[in-house]
Amino acid sequence: MRWKTTFQVAATYVGAVMGAGFASGQEIQQFFARFGHWGLIGVVLSSVLFSLLGWAMLDLQERWKISSYKEFLNRLLGRELGKWADGLVSILLFVGMLAMISGSGALFYEYFGFSKWLGILLTGSIIGLALWYRGEGVLWINSVLIPLKFIFCIGIASAAIFGLTSGDGEHVRMLPNPIVRNWVVSAILYVSFNVTLAMVVFASLGREVQKAGARLGGAIGGIALGLFAFCIGASLLRFPDILGLEIPMVGIAGKLGDWPAFFYVVVLWLAMITAAVGNGFSLISRMIDSTRLSYNKATLILFLLLLPVAGVKFSQIVQLAYPLFGYLGLVFMPTILYFWRKG
Repeated sequence: MRWKTTFQVAATYVGAVMGAGFASGQEIQQFFARFGHWGLIGVVLSSVLFSLLGWAMLDLQERWKISSYKEFLNRLLGRELGKWADGLVSILLFVGMLAMISGSGALFYEYFGFSKWLGILLTGSIIGLALWYRGEGVLWINSVLIPLKFIFCIGIASAAIFGLTSGDGEHVRMLPNPIVRNWVVSAILYVSFNVTLAMVVFASLGREVQKAGARLGGAIGGIALGLFAFCIGASLLRFPDILGLEIPMVGIAGKLGDWPAFFYVVVLWLAMITAAVGNGFSLISRMIDSTRLSYNKATLILFLLLLPVAGVKFSQIVQLAYPLFGYLGLVFMPTILYFWRKG
């Protein structure tokens, strides 16, 4: 039972972070690969931070017996600051879910040549179905899909690194970003943004993750995230002509052939779904906690707000919104570590 919990928590951690931006290569491109080989050192730094913070978050959650992310924010920041952070995190969850659904539209358009709205509506329908099963559904869908994503993502990235001879990583062109200009700052911001997402998913799951083996799962999940990011980053550096695409990893998989590209598209789509389910469940739980809405009504309202703006360009969300929310996460990272060490 302990190892089952460890696996579920690790998978949920990876699922919360490895969404459309991560698996597509867009986040790794924006936060790491654009710095060349220094970006890979940034990946190692981020993996260490992911593991440490994963352990610390789950330790605090078990210690404080947390049942919602509002309660967790209040314990971290106090009631007054916690109230403001609660509102900002709710926006963050909405933006994160928007990125997943927007990314699915870009995926269907770039790979299949279909309308992006077909991908948006189909993905939204599957996410809505998954949310029907609530907390158990979040753990289950990650436990089933994360191993598949791990095998295909690592396999295709490794094949691109070792099996293809074209590309020259020594001449990677730096992609401009008005917010982040340093690889160390970029790595820290990347962790701070994603730890915020993982924090609220874990807190929303409450007692489901307050079991023996959960903290180890947080640490293992951080290592797995580092391995994923390193393989994707290294493959992007091998092919600088890929940098700048909306979905660069599909371009790399396409160099291996039609079938690898097809399988990677499927894996990427599943990554979008699992991340969106985690974000959506956390946001719906918060809506229920702060209103008198039922679970189903809160879900319906969320989708009515989300779908009309889901056509926003995916890369713009990653490039501008993610780093800004990363600065918000900078408040959480040292606070989590402070209370963890204090305890």
